[in-house]
Amino acid sequence: DEGYVISTTPYRLAFDYLLLCDEILERFERAAVPLAEQYGNVPVIGMGHSCGALLQVFITCLFPDTPRAANALISFNNKPAGEAIPMFEEAVVPLATELAGDAQTARWLRETSASARPAI
Repeated sequence: DEGYVISTTPYRLAFDYLLLCDEILERFERAAVPLAEQYGNVPVIGMGHSCGALLQVFITCLFPDTPRAANALISFNNKPAGEAIPMFEEAVVPLATELAGDAQTARWLRETSASARPAI
């Protein structure tokens, strides 16, 4: 009713991440083909929590032919962002604060980055 289609791809937890990525992609493709026939070409947003977040990062990086409009990653590594991301407080927070602001440069950067995204 809200205009979303959700496809879950369960997997059995293991440490062979490449094999898990292959299995996830295979399961997703089996569902994606009939969904595309029914709904057309829709943007794909990878979502994952913990190991699922890690696997979505691997899928996005290692399989560039598997397009993603975005990823939503939750608890990527069980650490607070300040500990998990190098230079988070020194670089990421000020940059994000600046980009979220209303200054002309921030608006220009947001518009430029949005227009540079490939059409899906």
